[in-house]
Amino acid sequence: MLKHYLNKAEFYITNVCNLDCNHCNRFNNYNFKGWQNWDDYAEVYQSWGNYLDIDNVVILGGEPLLNPGIIKWIYGLNEIWPNVQIQTNGTRLNYVPGLYQALLDRKCWIGVSLHNVNELSWMEQQITNFMAGSIQKQKLNPADGQGDICYKDSNGIEIKIWFQNQFQTSAIIPKGNGRLTLHNSDPIRAHEQCPFARWKCYHFIRGALYKCGPVALFPEFHTQHNLDISPVDQNLINSYTPLTVDQWDQRGAEFLALIDEPIAQCKFCPDYVSTEIIAPTIRIKNA
Repeated sequence: MLKHYLNKAEFYITNVCNLDCNHCNRFNNYNFKGWQNWDDYAEVYQSWGNYLDIDNVVILGGEPLLNPGIIKWIYGLNEIWPNVQIQTNGTRLNYVPGLYQALLDRKCWIGVSLHNVNELSWMEQQITNFMAGSIQKQKLNPADGQGDICYKDSNGIEIKIWFQNQFQTSAIIPKGNGRLTLHNSDPIRAHEQCPFARWKCYHFIRGALYKCGPVALFPEFHTQHNLDISPVDQNLINSYTPLTVDQWDQRGAEFLALIDEPIAQCKFCPDYVSTEIIAPTIRIKNA
């Protein structure tokens, strides 16, 4: 069977995060609940492996290391696709039993998004405590998109740090009445400015493939937070149809041919570029 090729796919496994970064583009700075169990989707993702070759599998959230089944996700996805990265904020490296062994067994690696650059020394201490033996540190060229600093220990375990202390304006807009709403943008212009579109951040959530994270999360976020949007827009956020593996023969080729094009739900994201320094604090204590 001839498989379709994706350079990268992001596997979103939890809404829960222990940081409160403003303008989080997956809305995890709000009290967004819910996480996914690997066992519920293992067979679905194994079936996806029959149709897709994915060079770079990224596990993220929320904070993926808060998902109690993270180790199963690492082993399970790596059995299907070889190159697995866990993208984390780094605060829980030393609180997940079996994490180091999983990386060692499966030759997976960790990417750390450092949202407060003033905490670099603290983060390096977390990395030192997590790794084994001697550690090599190498500065990278951020323009290459491969991180800012790479750490590698005696066993070949690798952690890369990205300095990400600025976020682009997210889809969620707080209102003065305490409610939350969404943008009402020109969808074409919003798509042109969208970092998800620029970096081709396709998302797998609950076994289905979405164009991006926001379109996948709008319905669930609305259910939990009762967005202040019109009935027409409520219908629109629920009208997007992701690709499921059982629909591959019927609509797989068409879905992937159009995945980089604007969609109606792009209107809910900003059609301008504005970034803001974030000042996250830990709101869930490590255990």
